Amino acid sequence: MNKEAIVCTAAISILAGCGGAPDDEDTSHDTKYRALAAAGVVVEKGTGNCVEDTVTGLIWETKTDNAGLHHWQNRYSWFNPNENNDELDYRGLEDGGECTDSACDTWNFVRAVNEKGLCGFRDWRMPTRNELYSISDRRKVATPPTANVDYFPLMQADEYWTGFDYAMQYESAWAWNFVFGHDRVDWKRNPKFVRLVRGEAAGLEEVKE
Repeated sequence: MNKEAIVCTAAISILAGCGGAPDDEDTSHDTKYRALAAAGVVVEKGTGNCVEDTVTGLIWETKTDNAGLHHWQNRYSWFNPNENNDELDYRGLEDGGECTDSACDTWNFVRAVNEKGLCGFRDWRMPTRNELYSISDRRKVATPPTANVDYFPLMQADEYWTGFDYAMQYESAWAWNFVFGHDRVDWKRNPKFVRLVRGEAAGLEEVKE
């Protein structure tokens, strides 16, 4: 991890936001997902381009080992050209990651996926912290990534950007850590993984501080 990364610990870091200890086992992570292909066709787990969470109603992008827009190794800097505040630059870093088939930042990746119409949809977006929390299975902190890898193959035990920056530090934004299953803040310039989502969540749990 980048030496300048803002580490989440119990003792330090104004910029860090950590989740608490895992709750009792949440077996919904074992049963709530459906793998989808184009037009919402249900397919065998691990084979679709998208995953539906039948509890929240959200649909998630999956990753692939094939070179291209959805390759699992693609990483992106955090960027939103619509963010600004007088003389301070809240926009982040454009094209600061390592990827293929788009400029390597969050805003351009979303735009490229919507142009292609993944699974027949063109309303893909960056997730919130609560949305990433909803697919984070913290029973798996001893064997990360903290997610159901049957439905999210190639999920990395690493950090994924949310779409929201950090109000107290304009150069940073929220991410979700799929090693320990908590949220964290890091500099927008640092490349991270991205998993897009679509839909409006129903009954979404709040991130547990």
